[in-house]
Amino acid sequence: MATNSETNSAVFELAILARLTWNLHSLNNEGTLGNVSEPRTVVLWNGQRTDGISGEMMKHIHAYWTWIGASSGADYPLCDGCRDFRPQRADLISKKLTKNDNVAALSEAIECVLCDVHGFLVQTPTIHRQSVVEFGWVVGLPGKVQRDLHAHARHAATERGVETTSAGDTGSDEQAGTQEGVAAQMVYHRPTRSGVYALVSLFQPWRIGLNEIDYTYSLDDEQRKKRFELVLQAYEWTLKRPDGAMRSTRLPHIERAEGVLIVSAKAVPVPLLSPLRDDYREKLQELAAMQGCDVIPFADVDEMVAALERIKQRDPFKLERGVARK
Repeated sequence: MATNSETNSAVFELAILARLTWNLHSLNNEGTLGNVSEPRTVVLWNGQRTDGISGEMMKHIHAYWTWIGASSGADYPLCDGCRDFRPQRADLISKKLTKNDNVAALSEAIECVLCDVHGFLVQTPTIHRQSVVEFGWVVGLPGKVQRDLHAHARHAATERGVETTSAGDTGSDEQAGTQEGVAAQMVYHRPTRSGVYALVSLFQPWRIGLNEIDYTYSLDDEQRKKRFELVLQAYEWTLKRPDGAMRSTRLPHIERAEGVLIVSAKAVPVPLLSPLRDDYREKLQELAAMQGCDVIPFADVDEMVAALERIKQRDPFKLERGVARK
């Protein structure tokens, strides 16, 4: 259960461990073979095959909502690459970074909120930043996932009685019109999946604005607080309105989210135990108590959002030796 420190202490780490019930989606796929789109399949330790949504996709969704939030506010600077949501991020502005001083170059790069939160790799000068937000695979619970493959067709106008050649056209022109009609018609197969999925995600607020070469903070407390709130907002949006593949025709039916938020107020890592276990909440309560972490349970999406809103009232943890750079 939550403790009194839930509303009045800093946040070192935050874990979201949950079971998500999503119906009739196709948010992540392996690719297309011929005219068939193949869904993601993962294999668990015991050989069981199940449905999955990659951590890369979940992280992309979170990054997208972070970018949306940052783009709509004047308090969130974005580099030239992130302003257009380009995946290279700080690598696109490498020529603007200080040469022969990696400490200064890293501090300049993490002025961008998206580079700071979601990480980057710059080739020259050689600097990188590991993301402060991490996602594992969103994994379908064995026995609680349904998959189906549906046939669809795109019909040519000629099939509805509209000729593609004029009455006077013959020979090669008539043949070209027929070929055009054939090319326009397409039969394809797309997957649809429904199930209960295990989610694991970790957020490290103590690293916001932290230059991890000399371990000093490149941002002041107010800037770090705003980015902390932005990341939590992006979590809310990610889980109540997930982005992803095939949403134009397979927008997910979000039914439920239940699980726990685990928060550490001091410099100890939060325990991570997969919701693939039926007893994950009980075991996490025990582990969190051993480490002095807060456990905030939620039984549905609205409770999860309310809990994240309360956490926004707290501050990101700050290393005592991580003095702000001048």
